Amino acid sequence: MVSPILFIVVPLAAAFLTVLVNRNAGARILALLTALTLSALAWFWFRADLSTPVSVVIAGIAPPMGIQLSMDRLSAALALLISVSGLLVILYSQSYLKSEEAQSKHYAVLLLLMAASFGILLTRDLFNLFVFYEILCISSYILVASEETKASFEASLKYLLLGSVGSLFMLVAIGLAYRVSGSLAMSDIARALGKADSSYAMLTAALFVLGMGIEAAIFPVNTWLPDAHSSAPSSISAVLSGFVIELALVVLLRISMTVFSSVNLMLPLRYMALAGILIGELAAFGQTELKRTLAYSSMGQVGLMLFALTLGTEAGRQAGMAHLVMHTGAKSVLFLIAGYFIVRTGKREIKSYSGLGRRMPLTGVLFVIAALSLVGVPPLFGFFTKFKILSAAAASGATGAWLGIAVILLGTVLEASYLFRVARTLYSDPEGENVKAVKGRMEMDVPALVAVFGFTLLVIFGSFLLPLIPSGLAL
Repeated sequence: MVSPILFIVVPLAAAFLTVLVNRNAGARILALLTALTLSALAWFWFRADLSTPVSVVIAGIAPPMGIQLSMDRLSAALALLISVSGLLVILYSQSYLKSEEAQSKHYAVLLLLMAASFGILLTRDLFNLFVFYEILCISSYILVASEETKASFEASLKYLLLGSVGSLFMLVAIGLAYRVSGSLAMSDIARALGKADSSYAMLTAALFVLGMGIEAAIFPVNTWLPDAHSSAPSSISAVLSGFVIELALVVLLRISMTVFSSVNLMLPLRYMALAGILIGELAAFGQTELKRTLAYSSMGQVGLMLFALTLGTEAGRQAGMAHLVMHTGAKSVLFLIAGYFIVRTGKREIKSYSGLGRRMPLTGVLFVIAALSLVGVPPLFGFFTKFKILSAAAASGATGAWLGIAVILLGTVLEASYLFRVARTLYSDPEGENVKAVKGRMEMDVPALVAVFGFTLLVIFGSFLLPLIPSGLAL
């Protein structure tokens, strides 16, 4: 059987080779081949029998001293999501990035980010989780600043400062966990904290949740997100909103429900989720820039996923995971298309896109489809995931469930208002001068259009995948 360690080794090796190649065509081909290889590996594991998780011990050194990687159904599904998303983003980046030097560095750091994502997903000890988390964060900081503008540098610095605080919280939590357990293995820490003083376990869990919660963009430690997602290149905005924050969210919930199972974190996380929905959607409603609107929308969507995953029922977890997959597709489409709106018009404000849907008809239709799915309009994927979340909440009997339903419905109304406002602008009169200049130009380059189509297929036909989406969060 193929070893799970290849998910880490392959992109790491490819990242260093990309730097050595340092040529546009070579870096592009190497990045594409790496993403294809990872997608094939992920598909192999996704189709494998993982009723019992497959564990690998690195260098034959058993835990707690050695490094253990484990592949289960949830890890395989997320690995497939990360691999395919990475492949499509790399394809999009070929035409979106013009500078040869920028391309080689961009691909190298993006492959490092993917390697770290797989490491976070597969590791079963907290120290290596922290190491991979740091690689993920540093890669993200670099990618956010890759356009080298004042706004991107400021956004990256804000992201770095808040991320550094989160890393410190996580490191202290890991130290506290090691002090009581004498081990860094997640299973050993879970047993030790179960016997420890409740206040000690609560402090450890709270520090870890706040630290990891920054990357997961949960309220109230998500203030970095709007600047980072709106200032980054659109391909990186799609990566951050498409799978980075989702991965961090799933790992956060998984560790909260297993390693910190002796501490009841679900109720406070549920109320944090509802606050995140309200604040994210209200803020998105008031924005005038498209990418900033989408960034605040991601804050609300994170809250929606977190609410579903903390309901404490199998139906809630499955609904939350399904919505996570839908959000990856829909938000990637919206950010990738927004990138070409900016490229073609040179503007970021929504009002500058008046009539652009007629100049870019195919792109406009794909944007509207993704927006409708995010709102939850049938028969798109988002309708089924949002309906499952509402049904799971109504049937759960969990504290705050009915309040959550009311907040979700209010958030949906706000979401529909600002996304329909964008759609109306795309097809309104009169056309601006910057929009008239688009006439005669190709809507999107072919690789970018293929990437957007790939994500759109998930948005349209994702409901057929519902039986295949795992919901188990146990390690």
